[in-house]
Amino acid sequence: MKQKQKDLLEVTLIYLIIGFAGFYTYLEIDVRDTVFRLLVSDLVMTVICYIFSVFKKNSSTYDAYWSVIPFYMLIFYFYDFSGASWGIPQWICAFVISAWSWRLTLSWARGWPGWNHEDFRYVNFRNQFGKFFQPINFLAIHLYPTLIVFASMWGVLYVYNGATLTIPYLFYLGALTSLIGTGFEYFADNELDKFRKRENPKKEDILKTGIWAKSRNPNYLGEMMFWFGVAMMGVSFSAPWYTTLGSIGMWAMFMFASIPLKDKQMMKNRPEAFIEYKKEVSRVLPF
Repeated sequence: MKQKQKDLLEVTLIYLIIGFAGFYTYLEIDVRDTVFRLLVSDLVMTVICYIFSVFKKNSSTYDAYWSVIPFYMLIFYFYDFSGASWGIPQWICAFVISAWSWRLTLSWARGWPGWNHEDFRYVNFRNQFGKFFQPINFLAIHLYPTLIVFASMWGVLYVYNGATLTIPYLFYLGALTSLIGTGFEYFADNELDKFRKRENPKKEDILKTGIWAKSRNPNYLGEMMFWFGVAMMGVSFSAPWYTTLGSIGMWAMFMFASIPLKDKQMMKNRPEAFIEYKKEVSRVLPF
């Protein structure tokens, strides 16, 4: 067995432990409020994931959590809200979220080198904060993404808890928006995978083929579209307006944190080529 296969098996076992702990917590909480039970379970799983990341000395232990948890929440909904009797909208929503979740998780697994790799942003945090890294590790790398994903999935609860579909066109528009966003990510990640495996690579090379020739961040564009689509599906089932704040927070995180950090890294590694790339290609929108 190759080292990467061993590492993937180990991280899979870690997530099985995390998932079991979350489901056990969900069942044992003696409160009827589903949102509270889900939140507590999510926080328990995040803490366990953090413990493993400290043990492995690698904060990228958390990387798969982002894409796995939304699908895991669907399992909770199926268990709690009579999944066998779901209607077409419920199954469409489940399909859209599952397609995004599994695609992104498989893409992560394909591109993850193993425990010898840690996301450059986390490495920079380690170097920048030194002995104060662990509070940043828990709060910024683990807890904040958990809370923003939870907030973004909040509206989906109304699709499954017996609420009425009051704006059908908004639901189907939201499902389509999420699927198109997932498609953007699919094509972007495939192009990126080919680029990383190119022959005779040079440090100054920049990916600008396919969808990357139209947008410098097509994968982030796809993520934002997915989460806005999820919010639309929730609102179509009369989810309160505040359940959309998670998706707005997602947009803000990508636009004001993830993309600037990526641009800074590109300027550091290949300044001349990146300056030209910025002149030729839009930051996010493909026009």
